[in-house]
Amino acid sequence: MTGAEIIHEIDSLPPAELAEVVRYTKQLDKHRPLSGAELTELAQRMVNATDPAEADRLQEALVKGFYGEE
Repeated sequence: MTGAEIIHEIDSLPPAELAEVVRYTKQLDKHRPLSGAELTELAQRMVNATDPAEADRLQEALVKGFYGEE
């Protein structure tokens, strides 16, 4: 089954089942390590941040993105 076929099937789900799929994909995304490009973009934003709190938040996101969440 291709990605396009899966998306077509998801689009045709009843609302309750669609909500279940959305919850599942959010859970997957939470544990997925980021790609090299995504990590690079986060690191650049962290380096360029002028607000220390924002830099700390970006650093935390960078670490989670590299290792994933437990």
